[in-house]
Parts: sequence; C-alpha cells; structure tokens
Amino acid sequence: MSSILMRNGPSNVLFFGLRKEIKERLPDPGSSWWGHILTDFVSGAFLGAFISTVMYPVNVIKAHQQCQVGGPFLSMRTTFWHVYHARGSRLRGLFNGAHVNYTRALVSWGIINASYEILHKLLYS
Repeated sequence: MSSILMRNGPSNVLFFGLRKEIKERLPDPGSSWWGHILTDFVSGAFLGAFISTVMYPVNVIKAHQQCQVGGPFLSMRTTFWHVYHARGSRLRGLFNGAHVNYTRALVSWGIINASYEILHKLLYS
C-alpha cells in the first residue's frame, strides 16, 4: 500500500496541478473542435509520460513487492536494495525499461486527458 501511495500521491498532485498550465502554454487552437482535442491530447500525453518516467523507479519497487508470493512482506527500503543490487548497483538500473513505459504513458495519458475533457464538456456544459 505504501509504495502505491508514494507513486500515486505525488503523481496525481503533479498531473492535476500542471495540466492546465501546460495546456495554456501550447498554441491556441482557435475555435476548431479538433484543435482543442489535440491540445488536450498533447498536454496529457507529455505530462503523463514525464510523470510516469520520474516515478518509474517507485513503480519498479512496487512491482517487485507484488510479484513475491508467500513469505514475509518486504519493505520498500529492502525491496529497493534488492532491485538496486540485482540491476548492477547503479541508479540507472532502476530505469531499465523506462522507454517502454514512457511510450505507453504517452499514448494512454493523451487519450485519457482528451477523453476527460470531451466528457467534461458534454456533461457540464
């Protein structure tokens, strides 16, 4: 539970805190409906991919905690050291596979953010 909260808490604060700011810094889409969808997609995609990459080591630790079946529960600290040593005792090793995660997050968060804005306009306009 603690690893999930440590990943999701800051991620949500960053996403919802920066989402509007990033969208405002993108070029104005004018009055076209597809332009608004595109800016919603781009802002969500890049923000989601950035946050997902920054939080990737926490996600790696969480995944390693969850893949252990039976035995005692390992703390985040203990799991961190296990993963750290297993990946060559380098912090860079905690980012192995981040490029795949970044690509997935780029697409999924773009779709999620654009969909959210469409539904928000349909339901609350």
